Amino acid sequence: MKVAIVIAGLIVFAVAALVAIQPGFLKPASLALVKKSDIFGFSPGMTFDEASKLVSQRHYLCRQSRGPYTLECEINGAKVTAHGVEADARHPIWRVDATLNNPGSQDTAVKSISEQFNAPAIKDREGWTWIVGRGLKLSYDGATLNLVDEATEAGLRKEDARR
Repeated sequence: MKVAIVIAGLIVFAVAALVAIQPGFLKPASLALVKKSDIFGFSPGMTFDEASKLVSQRHYLCRQSRGPYTLECEINGAKVTAHGVEADARHPIWRVDATLNNPGSQDTAVKSISEQFNAPAIKDREGWTWIVGRGLKLSYDGATLNLVDEATEAGLRKEDARR
């Protein structure tokens, strides 16, 4: 019995030492792959009701404009717009735009965005692009961040073309 207690104590001590040396040891591998996929809490795919609850919980100053399912907010000096799909009964958010007040140097902003979203930046003609989640694309042109659900955007473009 005493031997079992000593062995259990050694195991606990070994795990505690390993965690002290390497804190990420106990973190599930699935969490290492999780990427940020929102701007100020607004994320493509959330319903318009969820977006409205977020506004209430975080006390954002927002108003509806440009249509019944578009929120325009002023958050920490940024102008944030969340666009919802009108044709869908749940009115999911498909695009979030954030115009930054004073983003600083572009290199610093790109590095910060890459770190926040845990994704490498891809330079293109319009600025920078990141793939931040399944079907989500983030872009930055030096002043504005755009987070878009590409499949929904393609469907909306197709629908507009039919009209």
